[in-house]
Amino acid sequence: MALGTFVTSTMGIHSQAHALEQISANIANVNTVGYKKVETRFETQMTKFNEIGTDSHSFSAGTVDRRMVDIAGILSSTGSMYDLGISGKGFFVVEGQNETLYSRAGDFQATAVPPSGYKAQTVTYYKPTDGGVITQSSPATYFTNASGYYVMGWNYNNDAEAFSSAFEPVIISPMEYYPGHQTTEMSFKGNIDASATETQLLKFPVYDSQYNQHSMMMRWEPQDDANTWLVTIDVEGAAIGSEPIKVTFDENAKLTSPVPSTTLQLAWKNGGSSTISLDLQHFTQYANTLNGEVLSQDGKGFGTLVGTSWDENGVLNATYSNSTSIPVCKVAIAQVQVPNMMEAVSGNMFAYTENAGNLEIVDLQNTLTETTVQGGKIESSNVSLEEEFTNMIVTQRAYSSNVQTFTAANEMTQEAIDILG
Repeated sequence: MALGTFVTSTMGIHSQAHALEQISANIANVNTVGYKKVETRFETQMTKFNEIGTDSHSFSAGTVDRRMVDIAGILSSTGSMYDLGISGKGFFVVEGQNETLYSRAGDFQATAVPPSGYKAQTVTYYKPTDGGVITQSSPATYFTNASGYYVMGWNYNNDAEAFSSAFEPVIISPMEYYPGHQTTEMSFKGNIDASATETQLLKFPVYDSQYNQHSMMMRWEPQDDANTWLVTIDVEGAAIGSEPIKVTFDENAKLTSPVPSTTLQLAWKNGGSSTISLDLQHFTQYANTLNGEVLSQDGKGFGTLVGTSWDENGVLNATYSNSTSIPVCKVAIAQVQVPNMMEAVSGNMFAYTENAGNLEIVDLQNTLTETTVQGGKIESSNVSLEEEFTNMIVTQRAYSSNVQTFTAANEMTQEAIDILG
């Protein structure tokens, strides 16, 4: 009986000491970004041992640690473009040292060192100069966590104007200049004064093959038929290779031709040519004030980089001085069925285990999910100091009780030995 008391109290001491270790680790990481606390649970253990001619059983407590990965920490603002937080389920995907891991810690940083196993990338952009446009490139900047693991996702291909299908380390360095685009499509809206007896003039911006802006003059000349106009177009710095356009309206002032569009051929005096599709369908003809504006066009001038920002889908967007915004990269989010079964590794990262269920790499931009990415924010530890200190008091008392039990059993045994002696 005395031996069972020694075994039970000893196992209790070890179990409570282990619980105190986990509580201590939680408190030490209260300010660690993305840290997930460990809760020590206790389970009954039965030990069988042999005495002289008898079998006895000793009941005691064993420990089971459970990391609370599914409990999110509070997202706090930092204002840094290098910080990301996840609102909802999921992990950032990071890769390094020939392994793929997952993390909620979004305190990332930039590096120019290309990732091992991947071809070094460059960012190419077109820069305007006095002599025209020159092509320049610079080494790409990558995204890593504090352990040097690279953040994974998809990079934007400016030539294809779409995200690449390759799953690779994301590049967070945008082009310094927006490359510009010559005008190939224009859509207009406005009103031509039906009561006018003289030529009406409208002026619009248009961009050449070198992305320089020019003025387009549109002359509306009334014809004998009150619903018919002859439109002549002149473009600054270009020779027009197209005939004037015949435009007609119906009795309701709605444009009837040309529908859906007409084509304008240009030969630029500084070299190059353009073919522009003109959509005039949104013009009306009322006896009212002349007005007109560009509803849309694909032409853009050069723009210098103004800033970058993250959206809720984990897309980094670059904004330029010409009011254009283009994507740079998109971070991936990994989701599992049972996050608490992920295996914790150093650096606030987790390794996938089969016990966590199915692993899915999610593109938030193309997936219906409540998970979002918050730029300029990081997830704090989910440790509550009040709760940990409460647990510490309870655990200390349990530890002391086991020590006292062991001491009492030892004194009883020593007294029995003395009597027998």
